[in-house]
Amino acid sequence: MRIIAGYARNLELETPPGLGVRPTAGRSRKALFDSIGAAIEGASVVDIFAGSGALGLEAASRGAAEVLFVEKSSAHIGCIERNLERVRRVGVEAGVEIISADAAAVERYAAKLNRRDFIFADPPYAQSAEFFAAIYGAPLFREKAAGACLYWELPDQPGEIGRFLELARAGGLRVRQFGGANFLCGEIKP
Repeated sequence: MRIIAGYARNLELETPPGLGVRPTAGRSRKALFDSIGAAIEGASVVDIFAGSGALGLEAASRGAAEVLFVEKSSAHIGCIERNLERVRRVGVEAGVEIISADAAAVERYAAKLNRRDFIFADPPYAQSAEFFAAIYGAPLFREKAAGACLYWELPDQPGEIGRFLELARAGGLRVRQFGGANFLCGEIKP
């Protein structure tokens, strides 16, 4: 897996071994970040269920000013730290914070969500709907993250889009496709 564009373009990233991480595919990351365009420059972003850190590091490579990673696995956090060292060696200067926490435990990182521009989430497919209900359904999350644009990668199993739309109906989120992957996205409202 590689960084697609920016300062760290073509830099190979480490991916944690095993089935615990399923990084967002390169063409989906490219399409997603190309759609965001220059708005990522100087932005403050959050990468929850960070895994290898690919989404947050792509944002940093493209000029994001701050990246907050939320990841519960210590092995994955080690991977993020090693990947961060790689992108820093080629000139990426974003301020970075890594929080070791279960993403569903919103209270552990909610205070850090104020004034964020983008929130990326690529949770394990099998529990994605449960995580979405727990996180997006938490009033504390919506209050602290209000105004940020959410990009939540959806599972590719049949029927999942309808399930997520049912969960997100009140929030005004919509489904968009980027490079073959579906994302639930839109501005977070309190």
